[in-house]
Amino acid sequence: MSREFSIEDYKMAVGSFVTGITVVTASGEEGPVGFTCQSFTSLSLDPPTILISVAQTSRTLSTISSEKKFCVNILSTGSVRIAHDFAFMDPAVRFTIHSWNRSGTGNPVLEAALVWLDCELVRSIEVEDHLVAVGRVVSLGASEEGRDPLTYYRGDFGAFAQLNDE
Repeated sequence: MSREFSIEDYKMAVGSFVTGITVVTASGEEGPVGFTCQSFTSLSLDPPTILISVAQTSRTLSTISSEKKFCVNILSTGSVRIAHDFAFMDPAVRFTIHSWNRSGTGNPVLEAALVWLDCELVRSIEVEDHLVAVGRVVSLGASEEGRDPLTYYRGDFGAFAQLNDE
């Protein structure tokens, strides 16, 4: 089936939807791994379940698949550098320059996270060049600092703005 638009047109269209930014982390025999992810959403309240999308080429995917667990670190506006580093920096260096701790299940939790959700993998579905991973939230935590979430729109990072109904 042919399409009547370019990949650039598609990227512009889906980039027009504002998303939050997360770093998905996991830990296995080779140590901690993680990647910047904007494909994250709440899926179910009972039980608490989330959904992420992971590129088939991601090193983090193999760890999530083998360990059956991962952590979603929701970033705040002060975390642009972290978002960039987990997207582009050498994976061997990411966890040496950013502070983190371990969750109860052993997953990396970034100290700068606004909120973190520790998950067990309950299902994964291969779709084209990505894997959709469904995780049941087993624990969570939040920063004690009141910060705004980091957003992403058309290739740029931004901040949440409260609007008044006038």
